[in-house]
Amino acid sequence: MRKASRYALVFLPLTVGVFFVFDLEPTPHYPPPAVEPGPDALRIHREAIVIDLHVDSLLWPRDLSRQGPGGHVDFPRMQEGGLDAAAFTLPTQFFGVAGLKAFHDLWPPATWFSPWERLQFQLQCMTRWVERSDGRVRIASTATEVRENHDQGILSVFHGIEGAHALGTDLSRVETVAREGILFIAPVHLADNAYGGSSGTSNRGLSDLGRELIQAMNREGLLVDLAHASPATFGEALALTSLPPLVSHVGTRAVHDTPRNLSDDQIRRVAGRGGVIGVMLAPPATSQSDLHEVIDHLKHIIAVGGEDSAALGSDYDGYVQTPIDVSGLPQLTQLMLDERWNEERIRKILGENVLRVLEERDARVGAKD
Repeated sequence: MRKASRYALVFLPLTVGVFFVFDLEPTPHYPPPAVEPGPDALRIHREAIVIDLHVDSLLWPRDLSRQGPGGHVDFPRMQEGGLDAAAFTLPTQFFGVAGLKAFHDLWPPATWFSPWERLQFQLQCMTRWVERSDGRVRIASTATEVRENHDQGILSVFHGIEGAHALGTDLSRVETVAREGILFIAPVHLADNAYGGSSGTSNRGLSDLGRELIQAMNREGLLVDLAHASPATFGEALALTSLPPLVSHVGTRAVHDTPRNLSDDQIRRVAGRGGVIGVMLAPPATSQSDLHEVIDHLKHIIAVGGEDSAALGSDYDGYVQTPIDVSGLPQLTQLMLDERWNEERIRKILGENVLRVLEERDARVGAKD
């Protein structure tokens, strides 16, 4: 046997072994608590409906029905941190390695090659975890269901698609995902795709297919998520959508000037359409992992777009380092109180602004039916 072949027989199994043993999920590192929540903050946080517009936990091979040592979110920590509802987003194409990651995480073979199959598998995982929650968590598809669940002490989960890659060029899938309970779709993610341009790579606008996507979403009552959109794609999609827009996880350029964040003009345009902007808790939207800077972004959105446009979109488990995991969210409510914001404004930011947008969507879908 040739020496090269002998080396291959030795090193190939070692390489494969290291590949599967290596944990791709980053280990969270948290700074000291920004503040100790007082009685008023804890009461407001407990009574309010707290909603997060962007959680990426479905990326990772964890059972969300059980509290684990890693990651930012699971159902027990949602309960502990008073997060009543969260949009568990469905990313299916990222950094060109989504299929390889599916292979690493031992997802079904079909997911190794198909973004559509990756989306369907993530939905199946969530359904399975909700079933294991013994009724403590439910999948919600309307604002009414979120409110009813909150009244009963039940957590709500819902879904959005991060990057329309999973749809391929088959726009009949828009109707399919609407039936599956998807509430919103972001046309693009980390790079340009067949639908339009990403803030990370260009200023391409929507393609013809992208415009057809928005029209199909209008017909099915799906909200448009403008996160990750290039300025041109942002503007075109905003003009085409018939529902209030949302930006699920982002920051403001005035506080941290990066292409990932929104300009004042973009904030005004979203607010002018009755939309909401979910502020991320971590870089790259913020300059550092710091809750005080998160407050600065919220303050700027309120100053430019009004208090009805601000919301939370943490990007938990999105390969970012946040200053808190989900159990630490009451700290954010305390910091809002420290700004002398009244309870009505705080409740809007924590969840009521998102519920208003969902209620408008629900009314449109109900009228269509």
